[in-house]
Amino acid sequence: MCIFADQSNLMIRIKCILVVALLINKVYGFDLTHPVGGRSVAMGRTAVCEKGIWALQNNPAGLAMTEGWRFGVFYENQWLLKATALKYGAVSKNIPKIGCIGLSLFQFGGSPYSENQFGLCYARDFGPYLQLGLRADYLLFHWGEGYPNQGAFSFALGLQSQVTEKLRLGACVSNPIHSRLGTLNKDAIPIVMRLGMAYQFIEDFAGQCEMSYDSSRSGFSFHSGLEYLVFKQFHLRAGIQSNPNTLSFGVSYRLGPIQVEVSAELQQALGPSLCFGLLNAN
Repeated sequence: MCIFADQSNLMIRIKCILVVALLINKVYGFDLTHPVGGRSVAMGRTAVCEKGIWALQNNPAGLAMTEGWRFGVFYENQWLLKATALKYGAVSKNIPKIGCIGLSLFQFGGSPYSENQFGLCYARDFGPYLQLGLRADYLLFHWGEGYPNQGAFSFALGLQSQVTEKLRLGACVSNPIHSRLGTLNKDAIPIVMRLGMAYQFIEDFAGQCEMSYDSSRSGFSFHSGLEYLVFKQFHLRAGIQSNPNTLSFGVSYRLGPIQVEVSAELQQALGPSLCFGLLNAN
């Protein structure tokens, strides 16, 4: 009886959060559009100027300037519920004179409902003023027992430019073809567009800001964040986001060849989320 009661309370909590999410109409239509990585989360979900392995999801152009093998794993406990958790893993390899190739796996949820994304990325560096990246995606949605899985193909296209030594610009569009699922209502996967900049104020202090648009909700979102290198291996980060209104902060620490990232996010309507990431350091 206690087990059934615990399961019942959990389902009630999940349903309440989903109802609130629908009523405020300020969350993503599908969570596969979320930026990933402890740095992005901590800095207000700024993502379009991201470089390194997280760029494979956030803006594939940012993968172009990586060297050798890169890998990263990321976990986000959204609103402190296992049923709304995000899991992400990626690996990439830069091949001289050819470009960078990457593979990624993204999952939101678990059982009975889950959203899954399998990505194959190619990025190329054309000099300091232009990096381009393309990620092809296969999206698979599992609705639960008794309902057929639904799949769709899509892609993301991004570019970045190191305009000056301190200023970097980025732009990315995900799912520009507005892919739809084979459901009864032909549910559309949202188009997401991002445009932003990153600026290195001084050697130890940097900031990022960007605008994003998600076709599944009204209006634009504004994202901004700051990063301070407290000492050689320790970063402190903070950020804000609008639509939905969110505060975030986080830290990262290098342990030998591994970078550890821990971040937290507080959304006005739905509450806190915790994030954890591991990647090989630069």
